[in-house]
Amino acid sequence: MLFGRGVWADYPQCEIRLARFRGPTKAGDFIDNRQYNGNAFALLRRAEGFLLDHVPIAGRVVPGKMIRQDKPWYPPPATREALANAICHRDYAIPGGAVSLAMHNDRIEIASPGEFHFGITPAKLKRPHESKPWNPLIANAFYRAGVIERWGSGTTNILNWCEENGNPVPHWQERAGSVVVTFLPIPESKTPQVTPQVTGEVTAEVTAEVTAEVEKLLILCKDSISRQDLQEKMGLRHAENFRKAYILPAIEAGLIEMTIPDKPNSRLQKYRLTLAGEQLLREQ
Repeated sequence: MLFGRGVWADYPQCEIRLARFRGPTKAGDFIDNRQYNGNAFALLRRAEGFLLDHVPIAGRVVPGKMIRQDKPWYPPPATREALANAICHRDYAIPGGAVSLAMHNDRIEIASPGEFHFGITPAKLKRPHESKPWNPLIANAFYRAGVIERWGSGTTNILNWCEENGNPVPHWQERAGSVVVTFLPIPESKTPQVTPQVTGEVTAEVTAEVTAEVEKLLILCKDSISRQDLQEKMGLRHAENFRKAYILPAIEAGLIEMTIPDKPNSRLQKYRLTLAGEQLLREQ
């Protein structure tokens, strides 16, 4: 699990599943759905990259300061620690399961196959407790690599990071044979107003404060730009997800427009800022 290559055919446990759902349940459509296999370090990197693609960052300008303050909807150190714990502590005797990350409009759920062991309960995880890893060799390697904290402070650190970022307290539970930790986004009263869906998408209900990703999209569209160049400059990999989550909602919101509207699939198609988009940027 730690250092294997090309072992997925024999060890399907070496997998992680990542999904961004359009609605509050898994019955809704996917905005993005990925499955990766590999060793523990590779899986953690994949999951971190997925969160970078999908977790919006609300930005605001503070009077008297030259630098805009950015606040992610979920604290990266906390979600990274939870992912590392899920990979580290899952029950690898269950070949059919996989560590999974499900992002919904109102929460992130990270699930790890298995159950609580050694008398650990959700309540104990919120207090200082002794470290008793289910997979001590994996835990030791993660500790030596600086990925996790060995002394039982990982979950209390998660609580502290959430509090510092303004997030509600996350909660742990056993559900359908897995341990699940649920993160909730920053309440609207503690963050600049962003678009209604927690994805970096633009909708018709645009406010004066938008996510950093949307702001970057609008800035890039000041000059006519192709979809390929736009996606590359924003650092996003999946063309179809980029089109559905950014381009189409921005067009529907009237913030950008096509340079060849009568031929939407033209290879020469580019996108440019509208007057409404320019006004929104000025307000920013």
